[in-house]
Amino acid sequence: MGNPVSDLKHSAVREPKPPLAAKSPVETQSAMLMPTTVVAMKGLLTRLGAIMVIGSQMLQALELPAGPFANLKSDEFRVRESAQAEILAWARERREAAMDELHHQSRTAGDPEVRERCLAVLRELVNDEYLQEGEGYIGIRMQDENANLPGDPKPRSVIRVVQVVPDSAAHQAGLQLNDLIAGLGDTVWREGKASLVFGESIRQIKPGTRITLRILRDGAMMDLVVKLGRRPLAADNPFLDQRQVDLEAAERTAKEAYFRRWLERRKPRN
Repeated sequence: MGNPVSDLKHSAVREPKPPLAAKSPVETQSAMLMPTTVVAMKGLLTRLGAIMVIGSQMLQALELPAGPFANLKSDEFRVRESAQAEILAWARERREAAMDELHHQSRTAGDPEVRERCLAVLRELVNDEYLQEGEGYIGIRMQDENANLPGDPKPRSVIRVVQVVPDSAAHQAGLQLNDLIAGLGDTVWREGKASLVFGESIRQIKPGTRITLRILRDGAMMDLVVKLGRRPLAADNPFLDQRQVDLEAAERTAKEAYFRRWLERRKPRN
């Protein structure tokens, strides 16, 4: 006779489990990719955050080049001068951050020689800004003429160069006495006094801008690139030769005043 309990277990009918709903290929792929994508995005954001922090620290930690900075207090004048020139060249490559550090060192450096030389470099950088403000200046005296130019059947208004101011933009570009200026960029003058239009155009161009002059020299046309300077006080003075010394002093005074205003606006770094 069998065991009733055992027989009951074997004879019981089990309810089948409902089948699991099959996932579509898209759902399966998404489920596989989501954890990987999230991890990758978190990693990318972490790296970007680290880069931003490092970049911010680099800007905050900008220091003057160690060797030249140390040489600013050398016992030898020649070494101090060379170090100052090196720091100026270095600062012009990273102007804004360098100006901040130079301003800081000019106020806080322990050695007075270092403070003075940092201030001198800072003054040069601010002078660069001064020269980029104001009106454009080329540095010539002009005479209006009409001339026949190669390739043009009709005479045109041109400008004869009757003086080139030493060390001016024109002088540095190689403009010569008796050159004929026949155009400024794509602009030419068919009639009237070209010198008036030319002079006004130059004044409206920002200092430091490169312009192209169309020049007639020795019967041949050529292009001459000129980097404009800043219009000096002397340019508007009719007694240039007689009062050159006074005008140079006035120009130095204007530069110094600009530098002092710059210092007043600059917030000291703690």
